[in-house]
Amino acid sequence: MADTLSIQEIIEQAIQFEEESVQLYANAALVAKDGHVKARLEEMAAEERAHADKLRALLGTNIRWASRKSRAERGTIPDLQLAETLRPRQLGPESDTQDVMVVAMHREKAAYDFYRAMTGLVDDPMARGLFELLAAEEQQHKYRIESTYEKAVYK
Repeated sequence: MADTLSIQEIIEQAIQFEEESVQLYANAALVAKDGHVKARLEEMAAEERAHADKLRALLGTNIRWASRKSRAERGTIPDLQLAETLRPRQLGPESDTQDVMVVAMHREKAAYDFYRAMTGLVDDPMARGLFELLAAEEQQHKYRIESTYEKAVYK
């Protein structure tokens, strides 16, 4: 599958994934009853929108340069492993902040796992670099959500 995709198509699929996340969080915010949960969902939708915009900007830049720059800047991203131990619930009107954050962790982990898997399926170094860049972005998102969860829940 990945061998038949161009770099542009890969980025477009990543944009689609981010836009689906925007919709998920925005729709959940519409039905959330708790003001804090609603605000967090709206914030998460805005973050995902910014991620999609960043990917759109990649379409008009030198992918090789962006991938090398990202690799040099990202370093090691901690993994608190919360998504691996917490089970998500369906988001609905009664969802609380914990529910929202666990769903978000799982969404970011799924994106990370997808991009990591793609790095092993392509031979093109530029495509592999792009997948590594996208995986690192998702790992960073997951860490930020897990870190926020840890501070809020395990105080």
